[in-house]
Parts: sequence; C-alpha cells; structure tokens
Amino acid sequence: MHYLMLDTCVLLDISTRKNDLPIVAALESLVAAGLVKLVIPSLVIEEYDRNKGDVADKTRKRLSQEFKQVRNVIDEFGGAEKDKAIDILNDVNARLPLLSEANYGTISRVEVLIDESVQVPVSDSAKLAAVQRALDKKAPFHISKNSVADAIIIELFSEYILCNDSEENNFIFITHNHNDFSSKDHRQPHEDFLSIFQKDNVHYFNSTSAAISLIDDEFLDGIQFEYDFTEETRGLSEILNAMDEFVDKVWLNRHCNRAYYIENGEMKIVPDGTKEHGNKVIHESIWAGALKSAQRVTEKYEDTGPWDDFEWGMMNGKLSALRWVLGDEWDMLDT
Repeated sequence: MHYLMLDTCVLLDISTRKNDLPIVAALESLVAAGLVKLVIPSLVIEEYDRNKGDVADKTRKRLSQEFKQVRNVIDEFGGAEKDKAIDILNDVNARLPLLSEANYGTISRVEVLIDESVQVPVSDSAKLAAVQRALDKKAPFHISKNSVADAIIIELFSEYILCNDSEENNFIFITHNHNDFSSKDHRQPHEDFLSIFQKDNVHYFNSTSAAISLIDDEFLDGIQFEYDFTEETRGLSEILNAMDEFVDKVWLNRHCNRAYYIENGEMKIVPDGTKEHGNKVIHESIWAGALKSAQRVTEKYEDTGPWDDFEWGMMNGKLSALRWVLGDEWDMLDT
C-alpha cells in the first residue's frame, strides 16, 4: 500500500487550480483501486475547511473586479473595434458563475477524498516533539514564523511510519511549502528532516504529480490526455496575481538591503524636513511607512526570502517577463 500524507497547501492548490484537475482525478482512481491511501492529519483538515471557501471566493471576486476594469478601459479607449471586444468580454462575464461553480465542484471532490482518507488525530507525543524542534531551532523553526502546525504535521507523519512500517508499505509526504520543509533543492527534505526520510520506503515530494509517477509512471499520462485536447493561455487574473506577488517580493528584498545599510552605518535615517537627499539617507516618515509595508508583505506570503543570487535573478526575470506580456518594455523592474 502507498500511504500519501498531503499538506494543507497541496489540498488547497489541487482544489482551486484548473491545471491540477488531472491530479484530483488520478488520486480518485488510485484510491478507488486500493493502491493508495491518503493520510491526513486532523489539523490539516481543520485548516483546509477554514480556507477552502475563502481561496475560491477570492479567485471569483478578483476575476470579476478585473473584468470590470478591463471593460471600462476598452469602453473608453477601445476605438473602432471596441464594440467587438466588449461583446467578447460580455460573453466571458456570462461564464464567470460557471467558472466559480467549477471551482467549488473541485472542492467537493477533494472533500470526498478527505472523507475516505485515514484521518490522524494530533497526538501529545507529536506536540512534544514539535516543541523540542522549536527549542532546538530545527526546521520548520529555522525561519522567523509560527511553524507549530507544520512541525506537528511532520511529526505525525513520522509516527504513522513507525506504527505501520513494513516491506509492503510505502510512505510519501507531499507539500508545496518548500520554505518550511525543503532544502535548497526544493525536491529534497530539509536537512533537519533527513532522519525521517532515511529508509528506502519513505519519500518526500514537492509535487503531487511526481509522487503519483513513483507509484505508476504512466498512470497520470493516461488521465492527463483527457484534459489536454485544448491548450489555453493563462488568464489575466493569474498573470496579475503573479505579478503583484513578484512586485511585493522584489520591493521587500530592496527594503531588506536598505535595512542592512542602515544597520551598518552605510545609510542613515534623518528627520523629516531635513534637506539631505540621495541614496545614503532616508527620511523618518518614509522609513516608518516602509517598515509597515514590509510587515504587510511578510504576513501575506509564506516565502519571503532570504534568496540567493540565482533565486533573486529568477524573481526579477519573472517580473520583467510578466510586465512585458502586459505591455511594458523589457527589464521594467520598478516597484
């Protein structure tokens, strides 16, 4: 038997991403065939229940709002062809409720998978092991955030292996939260978790499709074929969401550099009204606003660095590419 423990972020992602519909179908088939058993901690189920509606609803509201903005722009500046463009937009607007219903339909399918899973209660021993990780500052407590839930999840996975280990069983942990669980190579577990994954029948994945391929390397291909008759470009909503995230993170990295320069005396904070300007000074009110903005960004995203030069370059490149798609010139990286 293959036992798959899914993190909350995995459940939310496969519930709301159209591209992950084959993943949902594959899990349904594997569970029905008796090849796979999902193992889901109770706290993951609780977190999923709290967030599933909010994630789907935010997608719907953002898409609706962006539609209105695009329609207003075309109505004002569309020129001779604006009527045709508005007709197309009206057609898309009419289909928005269907797109939202499809989202909620996928959530219902994931809920069935959860109902059929092995639901693991939080044990006192897992809580104590998580506390010890925090005291030792071991992953997932190696970054400055509350990672108690993540620590308990990985300890529950370790306990489940000990209680069910045999040569016939494989144990697979799947998460998209590489910031808390992965090493620098996001395909591998963090070094502090290596003792959990040292046996040949225990596996770590940051991709559900890769985990399914371990079970049957051709199984997903057959299901994927059913969803691949047409290839669609990414929607405006997805592009804008990604671009907003990269703008925030590029700005945050620059803010952290300024904080480093201030701490090391290479930049100074000056009172408002001071007539000093340039790259070596920053006024008090501007710095206070920057601190508030930095807190907002770090609370909004799970992964806010620090990043190495390669990751930093990739982030700038992605932002530049997305802006180019939406009409900016190449290398437009203002934040």
